[in-house]
Amino acid sequence: MIRDDGLDEHQQKLVDEKRREFENQSQAAISDTEEDSTPTFPPGSRLCLKCQTKAVVLLDGCMTCLNCGDSKCG
Repeated sequence: MIRDDGLDEHQQKLVDEKRREFENQSQAAISDTEEDSTPTFPPGSRLCLKCQTKAVVLLDGCMTCLNCGDSKCG
């Protein structure tokens, strides 16, 4: 059986970069008044089936989770 060891350093860097890129594009939609320690994801995000976090957005033509990096292209 194949083990899932999570994201390697390169993959995590790419996910973080894409997340920053998306957040910069939709910064007007994110409220600057929320100051809690939990990560915030853009409004309209969908539920990720892999990590069960509402953080899936359309990036570069693929549905990508901003939390775990899972991506579905189609």
